[in-house]
Amino acid sequence: MDELRHWFNEIPEEADIFAGTLLVGGIGAYFYIMNWLIFINNMIPGRKWSSMIPPLGGLIIAVLILILGGGWWALIGLTDPAVYMLIYSISKGAFGSAQENRTNEEAKDDKNDNGD
Repeated sequence: MDELRHWFNEIPEEADIFAGTLLVGGIGAYFYIMNWLIFINNMIPGRKWSSMIPPLGGLIIAVLILILGGGWWALIGLTDPAVYMLIYSISKGAFGSAQENRTNEEAKDDKNDNGD
């Protein structure tokens, strides 16, 4: 047991940082790749629609690049398709189109005319 404890004490701090970076980067890359695969799968007609993971992969990659001193290379995290899907769904819900509003109003009027 003392040999194992002695071995762990000799591991330099740089190796710990490298291992942590590799682990967190691997998780971020996994989420990033899965979002792209889901996005591509959803574009194929006749395939079942799947939901994406929130843009966690892109965020992890961006933060990791910033921590490592990559500067503007952290913008790579914005290429996660979930970022754009999140912006689209928020803007569509908040603003909506005038055509959808008219269609909804017409449906309500038809419902009231039918006595429903």
